[in-house]
Amino acid sequence: MNGLEQTVAWELANLPNIRWWHRNIANTGFCINGYVNAYPDIIALTMSGKILMIEPKGDHLENTESRQKVEIGTAWQNMAGQNYRYYMVFKEKDLNVKGAVRFDRFMEIVRGL
Repeated sequence: MNGLEQTVAWELANLPNIRWWHRNIANTGFCINGYVNAYPDIIALTMSGKILMIEPKGDHLENTESRQKVEIGTAWQNMAGQNYRYYMVFKEKDLNVKGAVRFDRFMEIVRGL
């Protein structure tokens, strides 16, 4: 796990509304299939039953592939149902794209789930 992935996992583990989190292994674990495949780095379950697919990204990785994965993740979320969420989390970068959020905003959202 890189630094941002570790930070996200640590913060999730310390939230009272997170039942569990799991490290998803790229190319072997859960995959959201699309014109590019998205392997969220972290899968988490909230106490209220929401399943979160989380893709922490370093701010330097804001690129076309990241934007495509956000599109695929958002489409998956919309089709999967109300108990499923997809988030691409950047430390500081704000893409102004639905599904991509800064770390601080992501933590606010998760606390409310």
